Amino acid sequence: MSGTQSLIGLLRETAEESDGLVELRPGLSDARMDTWAAPVPEEIRVLLRAVGGIRIAFGRSRTDGGYLFTDIDFDEPLNEGKAPGGGDGSWYVERAGGPGTHHFVHLDSAGGFVYVDVDRETGAWGPVFTFSDENDTQRLAESPHAWIRRTAESLRDAVREADADVRRFSSAFEDSWREPEESGPDVLPVSAADARTSTDPVIRSVAAALPDDGALVDLRDVTGCAQVIFQFPEECRFGRAHGGTVITAVPLPYEN
Repeated sequence: MSGTQSLIGLLRETAEESDGLVELRPGLSDARMDTWAAPVPEEIRVLLRAVGGIRIAFGRSRTDGGYLFTDIDFDEPLNEGKAPGGGDGSWYVERAGGPGTHHFVHLDSAGGFVYVDVDRETGAWGPVFTFSDENDTQRLAESPHAWIRRTAESLRDAVREADADVRRFSSAFEDSWREPEESGPDVLPVSAADARTSTDPVIRSVAAALPDDGALVDLRDVTGCAQVIFQFPEECRFGRAHGGTVITAVPLPYEN
């Protein structure tokens, strides 16, 4: 757990040095985490008991001059089907693979939905992904700890560069935080039909569970960030297999 404790320390130190530009949400109780759709492993509980999320300033309110924040929220209401503004967000839960297969942690201003892959049986938290309202998805990091540490380091560096100027802070943070995503490779998907003839038993097994119009992409040999675009005429439902290293997608018919 030493890596988790050092990460908690980095987040706390950054918030303390930030002059209010970075705030940490209160930690979550075990009782709260026990209500989630899949069991939560101890290494994740240790982190979330200490830090329930990260609030990141990006500007000032015209009304009172206070900071405006975007949130990384480890208890994101969308996980319970509650969309921002109180609407029904169950469609997004299904689009990411259904309850118990993932955990949303951030909804960004550009319409991206960031979530962690979750093993339905063991509760293990795997790679971190994001998708938008189109058929593209990105793996942002190979583990939640790696994604949060990159976030924390970007925040720390931005705090030191900004000298309490929220605009400089926000710009520096975004530039640093997004850079690996912009430079990550594009990985081409393979149709389920082609994947069923693969010599790789993992790929054959995953493909066997997909319908004929499904597709998958293998990220086992890809490190860091990676982007995939599934060329479907409709929006698709994402899934993960083999510890989140194989991404699957199935077209979703448009519904009014």
